[in-house]
Amino acid sequence: MEDELLRVLYHQLVADARGNGRGRCKFADGVIGFIYLLAVVHDRSPRWAIDKRHWPLWLRRVLQPPSYSQLMRRLKTPLVQQHLRQLNQRWRDQLPRQRDKCCDGKPLVVGGFSKDPDAAWGKVPDGWAKGYKVHTVVDSLGAVEGFEVTPLNAAEAKVAGGIVAGLNLAGSVMRGDASYDANALYAVVHRRGGRLIAPRRKPGRGLGHHPQHPDRLRAIKELESDPRMLKTHRRLRNCVEQRLAHLTNLPFGLAPLPNFVRRLRRVRLWVLGKIILYHVHRKLSLLNAQAA
Repeated sequence: MEDELLRVLYHQLVADARGNGRGRCKFADGVIGFIYLLAVVHDRSPRWAIDKRHWPLWLRRVLQPPSYSQLMRRLKTPLVQQHLRQLNQRWRDQLPRQRDKCCDGKPLVVGGFSKDPDAAWGKVPDGWAKGYKVHTVVDSLGAVEGFEVTPLNAAEAKVAGGIVAGLNLAGSVMRGDASYDANALYAVVHRRGGRLIAPRRKPGRGLGHHPQHPDRLRAIKELESDPRMLKTHRRLRNCVEQRLAHLTNLPFGLAPLPNFVRRLRRVRLWVLGKIILYHVHRKLSLLNAQAA
């Protein structure tokens, strides 16, 4: 599967995109992106990826690598990063959509003695840890609609609001756990055409004296007075979390951060590469299933 992924990405970024370089740049944006994704596929550093001895035989005959300094310098440029984001969106748009969405987060832990100044201490399921968190909005069929990477101590509801602000949720229902029960997030989802459903941290309590968003009041009524609605909510949440688990369980999926991926900008780029590979894999799997 890894070789099939590389062939598809090579044609998408390099062979079918000749001439997408800029000015005096020797290497096109697509070449830089492809070399980086070659590293991401194998969970190796960019320095490893520029060594042709690590490439498949077919690739050695058709491509010359940039130097390490060229690769790292170009990866920092907004145009190369935009090129990769556009690639991710193209592959996501080829996957089917459903109205049910889910917002969730995944910790990316680093060592407690790490000197990374961007990593922060935050809560994880079994206590406290230092690192980052990937915040995602995921379609119930598995595709990642949007994501953001922050230090581990960032508020999930606030970050989700920033992600949702760039999405079209017309007719969608977005489900979250109690961390996403916030009036501000209910309002953002409503403005984007969707509806948020999230349980309260302490069901049965009063609502205080602050104004409440109508969608929040509706969610509270449904989840706390109708056991069937609560059961349906939990079932759909579990279903979507299983889809998100595929992102981490693939051989080239989002495993714990390698020790060469530190600082926020590098973590964001690494996660983007993993999500691109995930979307390409899902599309190829659908095509193979249809051909079978």
